[in-house]
Amino acid sequence: MSKCSKCDADITFMSVLNSPNPLRLKCSNCKESIKIHSVTGGIAVAIIFALIGIVLYAFYGIEGFWLKVVLPVILVSEVGYFLLIKLGVVKISSN
Repeated sequence: MSKCSKCDADITFMSVLNSPNPLRLKCSNCKESIKIHSVTGGIAVAIIFALIGIVLYAFYGIEGFWLKVVLPVILVSEVGYFLLIKLGVVKISSN
């Protein structure tokens, strides 16, 4: 389930976006720490980071690199990780 174990609120995109650690989120409703399952979360983060690296390497040096490549890639990766959590591919650890 992609819900907070304390208040039963859904995990929001902003809680994923605001988290400096992709394996630890905070509930946007009650601020409870939400731990992501280390295996499924670790695999998802590793794959996402590898894809980010490949895309950034492929487009390095083009004009407007930061705005045209880096910003969209990071945003798409955050949305992708959020969707993996919402769909249950990346599991929430029970506390």
